[in-house]
Amino acid sequence: MYIKYKNVNNYNGDCMKEFNIEIADVNLEIARKINKSRACKNKYLPIKIENNELLLLTSNENIKDIKELEFLYSSKIKLKLIDEEYLLALIDAVFLGQKENILEELLKRAVNQNSSDIHFEPQKEDVLIRFRIDGILHPIYKLNYEEYIKLITKVKVMGNMDITEKRRPQDGKLYHKIHDKNYDLRLSTIPILYGEKLVIRILYSEVFNYNLDSLNLNLKQKNKLNKIISLNNGLVIINGPTGSGKSSTLYSILKEINNKEINITTLEDPIEVIIEGINQMSLNRKAGVTFSNGLRSILRQDPDVIMVGEIRDEETAKMAVTASLTGHKVYSTIHTKTPGEVFYRLEDMGVKPYLIKDSLVGIISQRLIRTLCNECKRKEKLYSLDTGSFYNYISKGCRSCNFTGYKGRKAVSTVVLIDSKDNKEEVFEEIQKIGNNEMIDNLKELLIQGEISIRDYNKFLIEEGLAYEENKIIC
Repeated sequence: MYIKYKNVNNYNGDCMKEFNIEIADVNLEIARKINKSRACKNKYLPIKIENNELLLLTSNENIKDIKELEFLYSSKIKLKLIDEEYLLALIDAVFLGQKENILEELLKRAVNQNSSDIHFEPQKEDVLIRFRIDGILHPIYKLNYEEYIKLITKVKVMGNMDITEKRRPQDGKLYHKIHDKNYDLRLSTIPILYGEKLVIRILYSEVFNYNLDSLNLNLKQKNKLNKIISLNNGLVIINGPTGSGKSSTLYSILKEINNKEINITTLEDPIEVIIEGINQMSLNRKAGVTFSNGLRSILRQDPDVIMVGEIRDEETAKMAVTASLTGHKVYSTIHTKTPGEVFYRLEDMGVKPYLIKDSLVGIISQRLIRTLCNECKRKEKLYSLDTGSFYNYISKGCRSCNFTGYKGRKAVSTVVLIDSKDNKEEVFEEIQKIGNNEMIDNLKELLIQGEISIRDYNKFLIEEGLAYEENKIIC
C-alpha cells in the first residue's frame, strides 16, 4: 500500500522531498502512542522518529495540538501532507490488532479484494501482513508479536495443526464462511529468523465465475478454441509460467463442455474450483495418489474427458499422450514459455516425437496483465494504431484498488489449432516461428478498450520478448 505524497512545509519551515510511504514504514509502537479515535478525529498519524524528528502524516495543515505531540514524543514534528482517503486507510491498518476478531477482518478484506494468499511475515520488531492481489504482494497491515501469537494459535487450532510445534513446517486446511459463501483455506507455516511465517491460500472453489468470454480472446482465437474443444479426442495443453491463469482457463473450458452425456474426470493438486457434474479427484501423497498412478486409475473409469492439473514427470506425460491417442480428450498444463517449447518439454520427458505430433490438437499459451482501476483512471492523449484510435489512460490510485492504480487482470494469449488435415511437420515448424506474437493483438485490443496504459503495453512487450522495437508505442 503506497502513494506519492504532496510536498508541504514541515513545522520548522523546511521543505520535505516527495517520497513513498507504506504500512511497512510505520513503527507500531510510535503510531499507537495515540489512540485510533484521536488519529481519525485530527486526521494525522505519527509513523516513526528519525534524527530526533517525528514524521507526522496528515491531511490537515492546521494541527492544533502540535505542542502536545512534541511533548508526548519528546521530538520536533515534521509534517507531511497526504491524501485523506489514504491516511484513513493507513490508520485502519495500524490499529487492526486492537480489533476483536482479527482473522475475520483479514479474510473479509482479502476476499473483497480477490486476494489469492495472505502472508504473515515476522520481522525484527513486528509482523507485516501482505496480500497477493493480481499476482503482486502488497503490504496491507501490521501486528505486534503478542497479537500475532494469538492469531496464529487460533489459526492452527482451526486447521488441526500442532500449536506446540514451531520448529518445523506444518500444513493444514479449514473451511470458512465469508459473506454467506464457503471458502477453502490452505494453511502453511515455516520457521524463519524472527518466528513462524504463516501463509493462508484462499481457494474460491464455490464462487468461480469465469467462462470462455472472460478469456479475452479475439474472434479468430475464439473460433480456433471452439474447434479445439469440439474435437472428440487429442491432447490440449495450456502453457505459461506460474500465476498465468492456466487453471482458470482449464476450468472455463470444462464448464463449457460439461453436460450429462459425457464423463469428465479431473485429477488436481488441489481442487481449486468445484464444478457440479464433474468427477474431481485430488492428489493425496500420503495415500500414494500421484498424477501418474491417479491418471492410471481414472482411465479404468471409462472417461470421455480427462483433466490433469499438470504434466510434471515422464510417466504422467506418456500416459496423457497415450490416453489422448486411444479415444480420450485430455486437457493439462505445462510450465513453458511458448507453444513451441511444449513440444520439446514433452520430448524431454521421454515422449516420442511422432506420438506428440499425433496427439497434440491444441496449445494455448497464456499470460495475465493487470488492468487499470475503473474508479480512478483518467483519460489522457489520443493515439492511433493500425487497428483503431484510442485514448491512453493512467490511474492515480484509490481505496478501491488499494492505492495501486490497478484492479483485476486480463488474459493475453496465443491459441494454436493443430488440425489433423494439416501437414504436422509444417505446423510444428510454424509454431516455433510464431512464438507468442499473437498476444500483441490482445494487448492492442486492451489498449483500445482503455483497460491498460501504453506504459503497461510496452513493459509487457519487453518482459515477454515480443518484438519490442517493431511494436512499441512512443508516448
